[in-house]
Amino acid sequence: MNGSQLEGTRPWAWFGGRPGVDFVNTVRERATTWRELLESPADLAEWFVAAEISAHPLAVDHGLLRQAKELREAIDQGIRAVLAEERVPAESAQVINAWLARAADRPPYLDVRERIPVLRTATAPSDARDALCHIALDAAELMGTSARDTVRVCASAPCSALFVDRSAARRRRWCSMATCGNRAKAAQFRRSSTKPH
Repeated sequence: MNGSQLEGTRPWAWFGGRPGVDFVNTVRERATTWRELLESPADLAEWFVAAEISAHPLAVDHGLLRQAKELREAIDQGIRAVLAEERVPAESAQVINAWLARAADRPPYLDVRERIPVLRTATAPSDARDALCHIALDAAELMGTSARDTVRVCASAPCSALFVDRSAARRRRWCSMATCGNRAKAAQFRRSSTKPH
């Protein structure tokens, strides 16, 4: 996905840098107004396609949507605990581990068709449960490896979205310079221009 561009009819956010983080960001303005983007099973099916996890819409019902949101919140709680250098809540780990156990049915394999072998972690998901397993695995890799050191929370208080900082200096502050970064700079300019000289 490219930056924070919007796909389809929903304002999906793609600045997270990884599927697990982008999935958490299906709640916008989490710290303030809580804008839910996964309101219906069709929304989740659309997100899987927009996130390029599946090439075609996958069947999602209300029960699976509820489970997907439970996974999303477990990932969010886990990542934020890691960032705060706190223990990941046991309930969050349990939810993620349950999805990882399902992912074990599709183990990684070494693709040796070409001259240089390539480690493949999974094929395209066959259903929405496989897609959620993919997201859980991505989030677990993020929390359970040194990649955790690249995760940030947007410095914009109303936003508080998660993103992976791939900048050279590792000092990125906003989820997107085009939105939160510009708003912060405009606010700073207004404050400085109203100060008496």
